[in-house]
This record gives sequence, C-alpha cells and structure tokens, in this order.
Amino acid sequence: MGIERFRGLITIQHAIGEARGDLKTVMQAIVQERSVMPQSNGIVVELRDGDQLYYAAASGASAGLVGLRLPLNASLSGLCILSGEPLYCEDSHTDPRVNRAACDRVGLRSMIVVPIPHQGQTVGVLKYHADRVDAFDETDFLIAHLLVGPIAVGFSSIAEADAIRAKVDLQTIVKLKEQLVSTVSHELRTPVTSIAGSLALLSKAAETELSDKSASLVEIASRNAIRLKHLVNDLLDMDRIESGAMSFTFIDVDLRTVLRAVVEENGPFANEANVTLELHEPQGPIAASTDRDRLFQAVTNLVSNAAKFSGSGSVVRITLEQSDGSARIRVSDEGPGVPEEFRSRLFDRFTQSDHTRESTSLPGTGLGLAITKGIVEQLGGVVWLDETVETGATFEIVLPLPGAQAPAASAINL
Repeated sequence: MGIERFRGLITIQHAIGEARGDLKTVMQAIVQERSVMPQSNGIVVELRDGDQLYYAAASGASAGLVGLRLPLNASLSGLCILSGEPLYCEDSHTDPRVNRAACDRVGLRSMIVVPIPHQGQTVGVLKYHADRVDAFDETDFLIAHLLVGPIAVGFSSIAEADAIRAKVDLQTIVKLKEQLVSTVSHELRTPVTSIAGSLALLSKAAETELSDKSASLVEIASRNAIRLKHLVNDLLDMDRIESGAMSFTFIDVDLRTVLRAVVEENGPFANEANVTLELHEPQGPIAASTDRDRLFQAVTNLVSNAAKFSGSGSVVRITLEQSDGSARIRVSDEGPGVPEEFRSRLFDRFTQSDHTRESTSLPGTGLGLAITKGIVEQLGGVVWLDETVETGATFEIVLPLPGAQAPAASAINL
C-alpha cells in the first residue's frame, strides 16, 4: 500500500472520529478522500430504500448524481445488495450485468462494489469506479471492506438514537396520558356523584309518578351513572396508588370479619348472576395489622370478578387459612380461567383478555386487578394467580401476620 493511500486512510479515520457516529458525515468523509483509491474517478455510497437504491453520497464523476434513484434489480449495486457478496466489473463494455450507457455517462469502465452490512442485512454498497478496464485488485477490495465498517457503525448509531428518542417520546406520552386521566377523573367525580344520586332518587319516584317507558329509561340512566361513578373511583384509586397518595390506616383486625363483610356486600350481585358465594374460614380468629377498608376493597375486586366470570349455577369459594406466619386468602371460581398467553399482563392496567371479555356481557374497566395488586403490596403482601389450578381461576392474597416478615413473591410456589 502506497504512503499516500495510507495517509488517506488516516485522514478518513480522523474525520470519522470527529463525526461521532453521524452517518452523513461518515459517508461524506469516505467519498471525498480519493487518495485511498487513486485510480478511481468516482466514489459512491448507495443505500437501499425498499425496492430502490439511491445515491446517498458521491464524489468525482458521480458527484452530480446524489439523490438519484434506481430500481434495485437494475444494477450491479442492486445485485450486490441482494446477494450480500462483493462484486467486480472488469469491463462495463463486456459485462452483461451493467448498463453500459449509464456507465459511459460517468466514464465508468470498471468498478468494485462492496456490501454494507447492518443487523444481518445488506443496507447499501460502497462503490469505487474507474475510467479504465480492470483498474482494481485484491488490495482495493481490502481497503473498501475496511471503509464499509464505519458506515455500518453509523447505521447502528442512528438505530440507537432512534430507539432513545422513541423511548423518551413514549415516556412523555405516557406521562401526559396519566396527567390527563388524573385531571379528568378528579373533575368528573363531583358531577358524576351528583348525577348518580339524583337518578337514584328519581328511580324511587318513577314507580308511581312516571310511565313504564319513562321509568325504564330512568333505570337505564341510573345503572350507567353508577357504572361511570365506579369507573371514576377506580381511576382515582389507580392514580393514588401510582403517585403514592393512597392513605392507609393500620389496625388490628380479625380477617374473618373482613371476608364476612365481603360476602355480605357481594351477595346481591352474585344472586343476580345465580352464583353462590361460599366462605370457608377457621374456627379461631386470624389477627393481622392491616387497613380493613383497603383489604375489603382488594378482596371485593377478586370476588366480584369471580362472580362475573362464573356461569349460572356456579360456586365461588373464599377461603381463609394461616400457614408459615402468613394469612392466605384464596378466591376460586368455576369460570373460563385465564389464558396462558395473557397471564403476564394479568395485573396491568386497562387489560382484559378476549377470552374473558367474551365470557360475560358485563362491562369491565380492566383496573380491578391492578388496583388489588397495588393495595395488597401497600399492605405488605402479595397477590398472584395460582397457575397449578386447572379449572377456573384461583387468586391468592398472602399477608404477613404480626411478628412475621412480609412475604416475597419469589418465595411463593408459583
């Protein structure tokens, strides 16, 4: 290798270092340094764009072709991309793979074309061409191979920068969405509560003072107002959990009384669905230091879900037992269960599997399990789906008892 070619490589290396991975600057540095291939009368970087190639950077006789687009299958460069192999044209006047007229326009008689790899694909080529026949040898191929490396690195930098930018944009969108949900929920709470209360009063008067058709419309409006109120409350609870603003008051509680209240509260809903709630509890008390109302809310979410997704005539079993210094609350239903492919997202916000959505006509928000998980974790416990149960779905809440360490999810036999 001549001293001038070596100096040219050093110049390119210095320019690439200054470019800090910027692809456009790297390509320009390579095509402008003609000394590394002194016999060439033009240097081109062609990049793939779908089924086309375009001249991304060029110098010498091809300098005026930057931006030119050609079909991928109409040139030696396209063949190089499709094959992934370096190619050599010894003479454009006798090589059937090239367009002689196009080559003559830039004084091209011979050329080498080297593929640019990126993530297992060929994204473009580096091409050196000369105005004489058989102008290139193995050393020239070696130099060209060396120079496609920085171009490939430039592509990686672009991909990394795009990924970082996409991540930042996504985080911004998520934050704005959460702020919107929080603001709208707070603004809706008062009017929705007022509407629900007014419709409830109107429903009582509807039996005697309104026609059957009007009474039916009031009843429909009342039910939907209650649904909307529950949705707003769920959104507010989710916002409080995520912001750490949900308040908890820990007192000594007999967990049996909490579960009895859950069964009593959910009894009418279960009866409407023709589902039986069965409570299985120990004879003696199981005392825990917890927030009674929040635990009631968490277990109610599990029980109401179980009743919703169980068929008519089914039984939902709520079981309380003590083992290994922890209290275990299990809620088992006889519904369709949780599809295996959905289990990883089971406790995410606003998620419902198509399988469970098709199993009931009752609407849901997809927030219940996310709220339950947030509450139980704030109570020092864990909640999980028992995947060993093959029929229906069984959820278990594990809470620490006085003197015991908080249970860890990794210590539970999943």
